[in-house]
Amino acid sequence: MNKKFIAVVILSMIFLGAICGYTFCIIFMMTRESLLIHCVSTGIIYGLINSLFALFFIHRYSILKVDKQKLEQEIRIDKLTELYNRYAFEEDIKSLNNSSTYTVIYLDIDDFSKFNNTYGHEAGDIVLKNAAKTIKGSIRNIDKAYRYGGEELIVILDECAKELALKIGNRIIDNIRNSDNTPYPGITVSAGLASAPDDAESFANLLKAGDTALYRAKELGKDRLVSYQKNMEQDFACKL
Repeated sequence: MNKKFIAVVILSMIFLGAICGYTFCIIFMMTRESLLIHCVSTGIIYGLINSLFALFFIHRYSILKVDKQKLEQEIRIDKLTELYNRYAFEEDIKSLNNSSTYTVIYLDIDDFSKFNNTYGHEAGDIVLKNAAKTIKGSIRNIDKAYRYGGEELIVILDECAKELALKIGNRIIDNIRNSDNTPYPGITVSAGLASAPDDAESFANLLKAGDTALYRAKELGKDRLVSYQKNMEQDFACKL
């Protein structure tokens, strides 16, 4: 609460108290001038007391509101990577179904299981944190990056058509490839990209399209971004 707000509350309460005291005097005993002064003074005192109570409860409400906001933010953040978590992902996509244009980039760290087996899970955590930091530094302020599960990461580019999304996605791939993971070797990521409404109208189908494109990126040798094409699912079905 700022000083101006506090002053307004106190003056308002004092003014209301004075009005109440004056009104009481007018209604009941307006024959004695000294009583008028007494009633107005009493009203001002009560107004001041009420203002203190009001400020106290407003202050408590403000603290609880801030604590609630912090708690809501904490339950949305993955503690390791500091990206948004799966819970936040499930909540945020509810508002995307009616969005006119948005893109999903489905990312997976290449050979991450092998990296963990070779250097240990602690090293894997460090690499995952570095990758997350690189992704956040490669996207726009309005975009959101999520840890979907394990080494799987998802970026949602809201109000972003495929042409711009491809530039952002390739920037992520390049930046992660060129990032410094010393003392551990560098890593790469594969990514699949799908845009709405071109590739799918529902988010569930869009996520499936991004996953299909990611699978194709792995097939082509990893360390690349692949944009979803309609014939990919047919090719995948034929291989099965």
